[in-house]
Amino acid sequence: MKTGLTLLVLAVSLASCMQSTTLKVLQPAQMTVPEHINTIAIVDRSKPSNGWLNVLEGLFTGEAIGQDRKSRQEAVAGLTNALTRTPRFQIKNTGIEMTGSKAGGNMPRPLDWEEIEKICKDYDTDAVVTIESFDSDNSRSAVKHTSKRKDKKGNEIIDITYNARQRTSVRIGWRTYDPSRKIIFDEYVTDDYLERTASGNTERRALNNLPSQVDVTRDVAYNVGIEYGARIAPIFVNVNRSYYSKAKGYKAQMKQAARYFQSRNMEQATNEWKKIIAQAGTTNKKAAGRAAYNMAVASEVEGNLEIALDWAQRAWNEYGNKMARTYIDTLKQRQNDARKAASQLPGKKV
Repeated sequence: MKTGLTLLVLAVSLASCMQSTTLKVLQPAQMTVPEHINTIAIVDRSKPSNGWLNVLEGLFTGEAIGQDRKSRQEAVAGLTNALTRTPRFQIKNTGIEMTGSKAGGNMPRPLDWEEIEKICKDYDTDAVVTIESFDSDNSRSAVKHTSKRKDKKGNEIIDITYNARQRTSVRIGWRTYDPSRKIIFDEYVTDDYLERTASGNTERRALNNLPSQVDVTRDVAYNVGIEYGARIAPIFVNVNRSYYSKAKGYKAQMKQAARYFQSRNMEQATNEWKKIIAQAGTTNKKAAGRAAYNMAVASEVEGNLEIALDWAQRAWNEYGNKMARTYIDTLKQRQNDARKAASQLPGKKV
């Protein structure tokens, strides 16, 4: 118990010494798309041909009529969002909605190449990404929980609480068509879910306190669209980095450097940290290590990954900064990711 409390105190203490900054990072795609594909059209082909089956399913599952259609639109919006954050492609959301499989849950036969070629010609694109199947599922349950306690007079009181749980899952099948080679170079199913909980003093209240199934399904579908975008394209994402704003013996200098860093005055911030390293390097290794760590973060923010790694290694090897030990691995992974992303951007400038 004492060990846990000690770790908590250390974590809180460390957090009070640090601030955070955000930077954009180009995240490599899971796969490499052929070089000749530079523009992509997006099509929703997952409309069930037997719509009454989905209505019947909705009656049993409690899904709202039209929920899947709106969620499919959110999936397209998520994919579009992801692909507008890539330097690799230009995206054209066609708004085309086609009938697919009978119930919507299974992939239909691929589209004819004549149809794909027509879409590419009409929208001046090199390839077509389609939602080929869409299926959502919602389940809700509530469990009764009983606890006993005594009031001030010593009387036993039984408290009853209902804990409700909701699981919302979305499964989407995707295809990416390359008409110039007449191949489907990607056929993939994304499957994701969210769980939400709520409580109440009756089962009905607990269930009513859960969020709207419609809203949650749309959220999951949107995220699934982003996931597929990240599969086929390197996209920019925001990541957070922590840096030190305090160090014993150099409180004023560290505070001033942090202010410079917040305002992106990198030269002034790094000058302050270098002075601390020079002054504290032999007498106060903890302060020097924190300043060296901050130099690594500043270098990464500036896009200098090799210099950032050098500073992180120095912070760990020379000054024993434990945060730097983990940061070294992060920077090495970033270097690998940068090389991979570059290979997925033929002739492109980031």
